[in-house]
Amino acid sequence: MKITSENFIKYFKKGREDALEFVIDQYIGIVKAIIYNALISFQDPQLIEECISDTFLGAFENAKQFKGDQEDFSKWICTIAKFKAIDIQRRSLNSPKVVELTVNGSEVKSAEDEFFSKYMMDELLILMEKLDQVDHDIFIMKYFLNMKNEEIAHQLGLTKAAVDNRLYRGKKRLQQLRLGGVFS
Repeated sequence: MKITSENFIKYFKKGREDALEFVIDQYIGIVKAIIYNALISFQDPQLIEECISDTFLGAFENAKQFKGDQEDFSKWICTIAKFKAIDIQRRSLNSPKVVELTVNGSEVKSAEDEFFSKYMMDELLILMEKLDQVDHDIFIMKYFLNMKNEEIAHQLGLTKAAVDNRLYRGKKRLQQLRLGGVFS
């Protein structure tokens, strides 16, 4: 069945990914505007993009809690976007700021920082090997090559929603693997 503006809420609540794609297509503009206005002062496009993805995935995961019609849905998803942006603002403001010192244009790092950075990178790469090949490629493109989700989707022949879903699920999987979860 084709997803339309009359039936998308029903299928969104049932967890159908094509309904998620419909919601993203319909509400990306308003969600992006809300998050952009809230996070523009951080001047980090990747932070804004992740917040947008988290908004749609958060709505998708909690869709069963939604009650109402299409107008209520618009208000609901805008509220989720606003609170996701506020959460990121709080995290960013409360996290310590790292100031890089440079000497003659080169970055100065202590031996401990170098070791810790390399150790964490190695650990992450080992954990990423346990992901599906497509998920592994998506993570490399996103976090090592700094590609946008749309570019990744185009490169791999997926939809942006599929890339967003795979990033979200991949992060959860990596966290479970790192903590020695039951799925490892």
